Amino acid sequence: MRNDITITFDDIIKQYRTPDLAEEAFRAMMAEDPQMEDDYREWCDTTGVPERKGFAYYYEEYIEQQDSIWDSLNDNDE
Repeated sequence: MRNDITITFDDIIKQYRTPDLAEEAFRAMMAEDPQMEDDYREWCDTTGVPERKGFAYYYEEYIEQQDSIWDSLNDNDE
């Protein structure tokens, strides 16, 4: 992969905090950059996630991880 596509995923998710907007922005970026589309396909193949749902899968995992971090911080406050 030219660049780790997950870095791009993270940047988009941080900027667009709703799944629909984030995926729309990602799809627009891929339409403008054929290399990004190739990187995305490679990432999907490597992770075993269908291309149609790859970004949504990553988004969900990312948000769950962030929630887990906040939960652990809140546990320490108690």
